[in-house]
Amino acid sequence: MMIDFNAFFSLVDFGVIIQSLGWIFLAIITFVEKVAPKGKKPWTMLFTFIGKLITKDFAETQEKLIDRMDDLSIKIEDVARSVDETRAIAARVRILRFGDELQEGRTHSKDTFDQTLLDIDNYERYCKEHAEFKNHVTEATSAFIQEQYRERLRKHDFTR
Repeated sequence: MMIDFNAFFSLVDFGVIIQSLGWIFLAIITFVEKVAPKGKKPWTMLFTFIGKLITKDFAETQEKLIDRMDDLSIKIEDVARSVDETRAIAARVRILRFGDELQEGRTHSKDTFDQTLLDIDNYERYCKEHAEFKNHVTEATSAFIQEQYRERLRKHDFTR
């Protein structure tokens, strides 16, 4: 007895078979979903898998963006350190120049002295916070400026 496959396939509607298998598969997965322990549910795992596939490009792009933001943050911190150091150097230059002018006998207003004293405070604070920064350049000059300030304050002979 030989089976005529052509006759068999002509009698069978494959669409109905595939549809029936789909419904059976759906029923089995739904049943397993109800009885499976938490975290092992097939629908959840299936949707999680599909969700990861859908958002994979977005997640990779977001990860790259976070990396770039981290790089930019590091660069911004480097720039901030550089700006702080530049400000300290500028304060040091102003302190030394002001000390030279006092040595030359030039007189200054109280406001100019006050600004220079602020520069001294800022410069000394920066040096304390940054031990690697070359310091001790202005110690004698700062002491001289403060001494001159106290003397002028006692004598009331600031320029106006």
